[in-house]
Amino acid sequence: MPGLVLHAGAVMMCAHPPGVVTLPAPTQLKVLVGLQPVATVSDVFVVAGCGMLLTPPSPICATVRWFQFSARVLAGGRPVLVQPTPPPSPGPGTGVPAPGPPMVQAMQIKVRAS
Repeated sequence: MPGLVLHAGAVMMCAHPPGVVTLPAPTQLKVLVGLQPVATVSDVFVVAGCGMLLTPPSPICATVRWFQFSARVLAGGRPVLVQPTPPPSPGPGTGVPAPGPPMVQAMQIKVRAS
């Protein structure tokens, strides 16, 4: 499915506010959009400040795994991640270990992949 190419500088929130989702260490640094590294299927997004972290017994969202990627466009030999709808909108990913899509607040909107 086509969508906007996701990148390391995208602004995302956890499904449980006020958590912030970031890509601290992109797996590839050569392919850029808007001066930010493109995210690939090898990347794992980290959640900081998940609202459910305050509720015992365990954290709800520690990482986010993205499920939608390009079938044709590769970066560093790996498919790039795509966001099907412009922000703000839910992303096709889930918090790990618990379900819940991240909310993409801001990202580049010029580069698409299918």
